[in-house]
Amino acid sequence: MEKIGLVYINGNVHRLVLLELSGTYFNVFEDISETIKLDEDITLSGLIRASKSKDSLNVLKMFRKICDNYDITKITAISSNFILNSKNQKSYLEEVYNNTGFNFIIMQPEDESKMIYSGVINTVDVPKGLIINLSQKETNLILYNRRNIIYSKILPFGTNNLAEIVRVTPSSSDAASKMVDYVKKELEKIDLASHIDPETSFVGEGPIFSTLGRLARRSTHYSLDIENNYILETPVFEKVFGVVNELGLDKTKRLKGISEDSVDTLLSGLCIIKAINELLNIEKLTISGDNLREGLIYSYIAVEANDKPFSDMLGYSLENIRTFKDQKYSNTSHVYNLAVILFKQLKVIHKLSRTYIKALRIAASMYDSGKRISFDNHEKYSFNVILNSALNGVSHKDVLLAAFTSLCQNPDNLNLSDWVKYKDILNDEDMEAVKKMGVIIKLADQLDKSKKGNVVDICCDILGDSVILKTVVKGNADFEIMEGMKLGTTFKKVFKKYLEII
Repeated sequence: MEKIGLVYINGNVHRLVLLELSGTYFNVFEDISETIKLDEDITLSGLIRASKSKDSLNVLKMFRKICDNYDITKITAISSNFILNSKNQKSYLEEVYNNTGFNFIIMQPEDESKMIYSGVINTVDVPKGLIINLSQKETNLILYNRRNIIYSKILPFGTNNLAEIVRVTPSSSDAASKMVDYVKKELEKIDLASHIDPETSFVGEGPIFSTLGRLARRSTHYSLDIENNYILETPVFEKVFGVVNELGLDKTKRLKGISEDSVDTLLSGLCIIKAINELLNIEKLTISGDNLREGLIYSYIAVEANDKPFSDMLGYSLENIRTFKDQKYSNTSHVYNLAVILFKQLKVIHKLSRTYIKALRIAASMYDSGKRISFDNHEKYSFNVILNSALNGVSHKDVLLAAFTSLCQNPDNLNLSDWVKYKDILNDEDMEAVKKMGVIIKLADQLDKSKKGNVVDICCDILGDSVILKTVVKGNADFEIMEGMKLGTTFKKVFKKYLEII
């Protein structure tokens, strides 16, 4: 396992990410960003001025010291292509290299598109879609199908320059409508609609979409504060757009607790989104959030991910967590296998559909994650660990069901007042499901109590009011059977049948 540094600069931000790497699995343990607006100088004079160059160099020197403090020996330095517009890029990069040793890779536009795509396709389960990425001066459109990019286009307007291009001012009462009309005309020039078919889904990526998601969740009192994989429906977008539009193009206003961007930047971004919505008749959009960091890691460090996107995003997420977070004597893999066997064998009595499989998979793979906090009542802590883990390729409902399933390893842990907090996502049928899956996982845990994998398979017979579990073992599994039988009372309470294990 090695420790790696990733330095990234664009026209507005300098960023340092430190991570541990094991194959294609990684664990980020530091992420530092500093605002250095080099792009402002380049726009005004075509040069990076001495004062900004000094600020940049000081930050990069600090990054170098931090890397040295962590004994980082491998550092990848990447710059977006903004630097190519600077007349003194060569002298700037040479000075940086001489003082820090950072030898920057300059991304071309197609590299940036691939980075955005890599960050999205490995985190959001949308097999065929149009990625909409908004930066300060560009709108990046990436159409993909079957995990391959089939069309991409970069348009020269973004959140910071759209109002200037359209020549609208804060006093313009029709600023938003003019910006929307301008963007629609530009999209019609590239005939974007002709590339979209009814099966195409839509994914929004970047800081503006992160802000939009927070505003949407707040406006609808959405019960989860999870950014990735949030589904934004167009009526909710229109509601948010109306509120922001009323604030106008005011550079001095900010939405407290929502975004560092000024209101004019936010409105410009929302106008671009509104134009795309209207042109393509979008009904809902999946927010991928700001996955720049993951896109960089997948593209430049975990190289295999860039060459071939993960076919099983959830599996990758769970294995990533297992690689860096599981304790030395963890048996999560075997408990998961036993839980899946039990789920299949007990299908006749639990009567749960396959829609719960992902939740079971997460809960079984993270059933003891709460032990990282405290052994006592670890099922309750596991609820919060699962809810706040970066799990890719699953819906918010799947994550919430998994958290409650882990909690329900002891069904008495389920408090009705806690459940109703999430009534906008969960229903009564789900409550019975998490209780049943929770007991299944607890039974799987008991059947591997020695953590030696003694129980390798299970066959189930259902006879009247009894369930007989026949274990297939290697070696002696008397202890595991004895531990499993301790769940007899709980099993009877949830499944309405007596339990016998042989």
